[in-house]
Amino acid sequence: MIRRSAALLVILMAFATVTVADERYVLQYDAPAKDNLLGARTGKPKGIGYIQTALPLGNGRLGAMFSGGIDIEHLLINDITLWMNSKRGLDAVAQSGTRMVASTDFETVRKAYRDDKYGTKEGSMESLSTKYLSSTEPLGNYAPFTDLLISSGHDPASVRDYRRSLDSRNGLGTVSYSIGNGKYKREFFCSYPHDVVVARYIAEDATLDLTIQTTTQHTGAKVKAAGNRIVLSGKAKMVQDDVEFMQIVQVDAGDADVASQADGSIKISNARKVTIFLAGYCDYLPVYPTFKGRDYRGDCEHAIDAAAKLGFENLKRSHVDDVSAVMNRCRLELDFQPSGLTTDKLVAGDGSLELENLYFHYSRYLQLSCSRGAPVPSNLQGLWNADLKPAWNCDYHTDINVEMNYWMVDPANLSESFRPFTEWTKILAESGVHTARETFGVHKGWSMGLNGNVFGFTAQNVHGRRNQQSGHWLCQNLFDHYAFNQDRAYLEEIYPILKGAAEFFVEFLAPWKDGTLVVYPTWSPENSYLVKPHGKLNKQVYGASWDQQLVLNLFTDCIEASTVLGRDEDFRTTLQKMIPKLCPQKIGQHGQLQEWPEDWDSPTDTHRHISHLIALHPGRDISPLTTKELYEAALVTMRHRGDESTGWSTGWKTCFWSRLHNGDRAHKIYEFLTSKRAYPNLFDFHPPFQIDGNFGGAAGVCEMLLQSHLRSVNSDAKTIEEAAFVAYQMDPKQSRHFVPVVPDESLADAPYILHLLPALPSAWPNGKINGLKARGGMEVDIEWKNGQLAQATIHAGRDGAFRIYAQDQLSELISLKKGQSTVWPPTK
Repeated sequence: MIRRSAALLVILMAFATVTVADERYVLQYDAPAKDNLLGARTGKPKGIGYIQTALPLGNGRLGAMFSGGIDIEHLLINDITLWMNSKRGLDAVAQSGTRMVASTDFETVRKAYRDDKYGTKEGSMESLSTKYLSSTEPLGNYAPFTDLLISSGHDPASVRDYRRSLDSRNGLGTVSYSIGNGKYKREFFCSYPHDVVVARYIAEDATLDLTIQTTTQHTGAKVKAAGNRIVLSGKAKMVQDDVEFMQIVQVDAGDADVASQADGSIKISNARKVTIFLAGYCDYLPVYPTFKGRDYRGDCEHAIDAAAKLGFENLKRSHVDDVSAVMNRCRLELDFQPSGLTTDKLVAGDGSLELENLYFHYSRYLQLSCSRGAPVPSNLQGLWNADLKPAWNCDYHTDINVEMNYWMVDPANLSESFRPFTEWTKILAESGVHTARETFGVHKGWSMGLNGNVFGFTAQNVHGRRNQQSGHWLCQNLFDHYAFNQDRAYLEEIYPILKGAAEFFVEFLAPWKDGTLVVYPTWSPENSYLVKPHGKLNKQVYGASWDQQLVLNLFTDCIEASTVLGRDEDFRTTLQKMIPKLCPQKIGQHGQLQEWPEDWDSPTDTHRHISHLIALHPGRDISPLTTKELYEAALVTMRHRGDESTGWSTGWKTCFWSRLHNGDRAHKIYEFLTSKRAYPNLFDFHPPFQIDGNFGGAAGVCEMLLQSHLRSVNSDAKTIEEAAFVAYQMDPKQSRHFVPVVPDESLADAPYILHLLPALPSAWPNGKINGLKARGGMEVDIEWKNGQLAQATIHAGRDGAFRIYAQDQLSELISLKKGQSTVWPPTK
């Protein structure tokens, strides 16, 4: 009997441990969200409200948030392809939004740059860029879809034991509470396999009387209820060709009374269990230039019929298996004791390992929820938007934000979520051919400006001070995805995009006064210079450092891609000949890495954008291990800019300090991000909400624990300084100038160097992470104890070779076949 009791105790303790461990990945609250969206919506909601406190669900394309309201459950529904206030269906040239510019007008603009026409007055760089180059076509904005309201008639004052939660490992949302002797529970999820939102209400020792209705902010919509279905159909207003959409809500209440109402709602009486299925689509298809043609009505009918036939339990099982399989690939386990605090109270504190651990997993969940399988990439708010006039159009900013959304995808083992970015960039390359030709007179390749939408807009921004090129930055993401996965078929797919971007710059680059080739018109996002004489809007410039770094990055990637694929040898040679002519990187009077070709930087400048360190991250050309002088200059720049900033900038600074191998500084920034730049539902606090901070922060965690951007071009070298490829070398004539290095074809075969725990913070003395991905197609598990590497296991996702750098030592070349693994340090 004693043995049986002891065994039972062990089982109960094990169950308790699992339960506690599970809570590490669950967002949980003891109160509903603050719903400031109910009723008439006039103006933008202010303060902490629904978007900052409700919990998100999503399958990539279709999204929902649930409030957990006691008397009214409010589900905000989004379709990532629903835009408004733009144009579609124009001819191929017009659809790009390009400004038709005569060659003489373009030369007039460029001459203003060469003549140093600063400021914003008539004849300045900005005024002429606005006049001649900037598009007047409407970009439009991302739009909300619908709202689903479920009224229970419950009095919030009578509720006890309230709990609202979201499990980041399986994408299940729950609400539970008691009233009198009755217990009530709700479950929510958004199914990727079956493309529906599902909600279930259960009452124990009680019954449910519910009213279900659906609305939309788009005017002129029609809502009709018949039997157990509500059908909503409407249009999102466009400048040309309104976007049509449909939503179907179907109810299964078992034997309970279900009655459709004349106002389009459904009333349910005396139910024990109610399941609600929701499907919704619009007519958008990512096909240039029409962007139309989806059978949205047929897809609605099919999805809702299939879901109802399968039923709740089958849908839930399929959903949990699907999400769990992806989420369990990568798991961070920091060493902490769960506090039992609700998530909002964790955020309200001064930071904790518990919050940092949760934030990383939640960011992976958000990435999976707002990008996998979607027709377009995640936008400034990922997928979740309640406003007809959202901040910054809830669009695609190409001067950091859309790129940052995808930094963590590969290292955090969510590679399939990258596909929407690839497909969108294909559209941009098709559209950008017209912008390159008509605006800039460049007849090869494609061009992309600062702001994008889902309708192929590639034109320059309406404000001349925001004229920029973005093709090189977008292509950096494209090629890095190849670096992680080594998929030759994918490289074949993206090579025309890479080549087109490079072809544009081959023709667009122009010699400056010193004879070097620079990009202009341009700016250094979104910073100004010479403010005292020319004002805060003095931003347009020539040869900004970030542009020059990215052009080198692009040319190098094109050379490698053409080598791997065995094509375009002549074009490869063209790029190799141009690289030495690019404007060098420079160290300025304060010891900083210059943001511009001229030494205009100010030590008191704390601007949130630090684009001139893009070669440090997400680039690979500045490193403490290989470019000492540029590393020191980057340190000076980071000290000048300071630590506290907006949410997304804080995420990027986490990555920067990780690449600078300062784990404690990186952790300080990440701690600030998770505790001071997070809303109660952990959405990134820019302010307002921008999801890029979530993704940038998660990328920073990956960078703390594993870096794989350096390549070994000398297999006989014993030190990393001798082994690694270096993209910049000191100009022998000017010691503070660093000129680009021409890569040869051997770089394509150079193995990646896996740097283990490059920036491990002292605040994380013990822990482990499983399933990080490294460039070269490897997957890595790492465990550390007392601040030191205990063991790493490298799993080969493909045949390949790599070197390991750990504890200041560089390994010999290690080769693995697909499916093989090796342990580091090697076991004796």
